[in-house]
Amino acid sequence: MSGKTIIQKNRRQIPLPGQRILRSLISILLCFAVYALRGRRGMPFYSVIAALQCLQPYHKSMNLVAKRRVAGTFVGAAWGLVTLLIELRITQNNVPEEMLHYLIISLITAVVLYSTVLLDLKDASYFSAVVFLSITINHIGDVNPYRFVYHRTMDTLIGVAVAELVNRLHLPRTRNRDTLFVSGIHNTIFGMGQKISGYAKVELNRLIEDGCLFTVSTIQTPATVRELLPEVDIRLPVIAADGTLLYDMNKREILDAVYLDPGTVCRLCAFLDEREVEYFVNQTHYNTLIIYYGEMKNEAIRSIYDQKRQSLYRNFTPRRGETSEHILYFLLADEEAKLQHVMEELRDQPWASGIRVTYDRSQSHDNWLCIKLLPVESSQESMQRRLMARLGVEKRVTFGSRPGTCDVTIQDTDKDRMVKELKRRFEPVSLSGWKNIFRI
Repeated sequence: MSGKTIIQKNRRQIPLPGQRILRSLISILLCFAVYALRGRRGMPFYSVIAALQCLQPYHKSMNLVAKRRVAGTFVGAAWGLVTLLIELRITQNNVPEEMLHYLIISLITAVVLYSTVLLDLKDASYFSAVVFLSITINHIGDVNPYRFVYHRTMDTLIGVAVAELVNRLHLPRTRNRDTLFVSGIHNTIFGMGQKISGYAKVELNRLIEDGCLFTVSTIQTPATVRELLPEVDIRLPVIAADGTLLYDMNKREILDAVYLDPGTVCRLCAFLDEREVEYFVNQTHYNTLIIYYGEMKNEAIRSIYDQKRQSLYRNFTPRRGETSEHILYFLLADEEAKLQHVMEELRDQPWASGIRVTYDRSQSHDNWLCIKLLPVESSQESMQRRLMARLGVEKRVTFGSRPGTCDVTIQDTDKDRMVKELKRRFEPVSLSGWKNIFRI
């Protein structure tokens, strides 16, 4: 592991312009430079618009927009040329009457849109219509329609090429693809009650796309991870349920798990039922996490159920009979004084040595207390090491909010400090990374 680092809170400052703004500036300057080198032929306006449209946060989306822009340009330019030639033919090289001109444009606009359907280019229909209208509305009566259509097409292609170049050029960076980066979620990627920022989402996805071995380790279930990070493309398995579960989010598959001993489960159920403590039991069934519940007489349990059951990713079912196999953990919720007393009694039980007790403050309300009872062998640390063995890596960097439990402590979530620190450690600027200047 690397040395411990604590990211302190800084005085709030005006944010610096991001990469999107910088790349837009460079793209606009390059479009004007190409215009000058072409002898000021064409209209740089169209190059600039195309470049700005094609600048995207992800390479896949950039390529998709660029393809749509090019395809739409060719379709719109072709129909624009045909329209100008038709109108010149009808009017015998004179400017057509205004209403006739608008009627022809309107009719052929529908043809342009329909042609994108026939060519299976429906995503490019908007670009096709824009190019077509910019040619036909503004340049009817031109002596040489071929010339303008040619320059209009070239302007767009130049803008697309400039955007591709700018998006793919980067500072020389080395990439630490042999290191596993593990982060908590709450109070690390973002604060309690907040959501992931647009910057953090884009940067995390870009780093993952570039080969960063990134995942999260949390006390939460995979369902909660999906809800907290809905648009982050986490490709590695996540460490969930406080180290009891290694879960592949994409395949929805349980890769590894640590379970409570079935005998301990039976004794624990009897112990809690005797003291009228209500609880949820989290069990895996093949690749599905099932949450069993009882009568739900107390307000704490009912509140958690009402809040969580609306999720499409959770599977609640009433508890009928004994369920002792493949149990990950129990979740208790009740008045704090009552549960504290029950935990004191639990510690005196001869079979309680196989149980790890944690206090889940994230789900607590007012005088309620939430407690998880997990296998004593489980921990986020041990499950992270299992993941490292699966990946065949020996180095790891962890990010969290509690000093002493991770390599990098995030003491304040302002300004996406965790993501910026991840970026600095995964791809530090270095001349030895010259091969990564141009991203293919």
